[in-house]
Amino acid sequence: RDRSGVGRVATPTTRFSKSAPSSFVNVMSRFVLLACCILLAGATAFQAPATRLPASRLAVRRGVSARMNDLFELGADATNERISTMITENKIMVFIKGTKMMPQCGFSNAIVQVFNSMKVPYTSFDVLSDQDIRQGIKEFSSWPTIPQVYVDGEFLGGCDIVMEMYQKGELQELTSRVSAE
Repeated sequence: RDRSGVGRVATPTTRFSKSAPSSFVNVMSRFVLLACCILLAGATAFQAPATRLPASRLAVRRGVSARMNDLFELGADATNERISTMITENKIMVFIKGTKMMPQCGFSNAIVQVFNSMKVPYTSFDVLSDQDIRQGIKEFSSWPTIPQVYVDGEFLGGCDIVMEMYQKGELQELTSRVSAE
């Protein structure tokens, strides 16, 4: 370290010491701080000059934009329809990261273990295989996390709620009643 307490910066004539990672962090912190200052202070200096489009071309652009928004809404509607179909066609539907055989996160694994231990038939969907469903299920249920569990068309919740229901015996009662129907 130099007298200022800041780690040494490697130059062609110096080598990193054992404290190289902290030196690197100091250099990167300074770089990020400098970049933020430049962007905040001179954001307008980096913007392209505004060009005014003729009214006819502007209308065309707005039309394209409106059509793109309609397409996005149609895509969201199609995704919601797919999600709704999966939930209504399966008595117990679980949206997880990974598969039943190979969950890709600890929370999804916990859900799979709970349902496997109860030996009830359930269907799972790997949200990692379809980004539309991965985002769409969060909007569909207004629940920000995955996994998500639906029983008999009703949203139960995520891992924490399902685990709590399992520990109280409520989940076993609900799933046995639904699978008996």
